[in-house]
Amino acid sequence: MARYEILEKAFINNRIYESGEVVELAETVTPGPFMKPLDAAAKKRAKEVGLVLGPMPDPVDQITSMKVETIGASPQDVKSGMAAVSN
Repeated sequence: MARYEILEKAFINNRIYESGEVVELAETVTPGPFMKPLDAAAKKRAKEVGLVLGPMPDPVDQITSMKVETIGASPQDVKSGMAAVSN
């Protein structure tokens, strides 16, 4: 089992955990960015999955930071610089 400190309110295994609570989970569970590893098993799993602690990105920020000319363009067009341009 792996122990994590919850950094922000979270719903895990049909229970709500508050910030500061400690949860013990199977070593195969993929921890989220709101879960600070506390023991060797948790630290090992965090390293395996590339865990980065911090707040989750806000999807609204991701959408509103898009350039208008790239909305509706395919990811390939944006990457290649051929994004749709309005005339």
